[in-house]
Amino acid sequence: MQFYYGSQNLLRALDEAEFWKHQESEHAGLIPIVTPGLEEEYIHRLEHFSIGFTYIGTKIVRYLESVVRSGGTIGEDICQKIVELVNECVEQSKSFVEFLLELLKNSKAVHHSTASQVVVNHMMRESQYFIGIDQLILQAQNARILPSPQVRSRL
Repeated sequence: MQFYYGSQNLLRALDEAEFWKHQESEHAGLIPIVTPGLEEEYIHRLEHFSIGFTYIGTKIVRYLESVVRSGGTIGEDICQKIVELVNECVEQSKSFVEFLLELLKNSKAVHHSTASQVVVNHMMRESQYFIGIDQLILQAQNARILPSPQVRSRL
């Protein structure tokens, strides 16, 4: 991810979120396929994650379509809503990573399948990549929204 998008970095974060929510949804569907005998509890939780990824992905697309219709100009109110949505995406991915760690630790089916372990670890790294990238963009966005240090010291 490059940071030369300037004022468009927040939109780039939204674009990244759309891509990674689609990826995470696919990942949630792939784990039961590559893990013979995966416990029902984990299958149901993966289905729940997949539904959540699809739902939030639909919200992202609506915002992206709004930005396109506006000609790429977004007001502060929409900007704040996008920040909130991207934060929601990051939190969802953090929950997925926690779940994947739990899966690696507690699932007997994953424990007995080297291929599953490799796949789950790969998926976890990809979600962690997304989390890191969008958190950096959000930090930069928050710095842009907040007054400069000189102004803050006078407040």
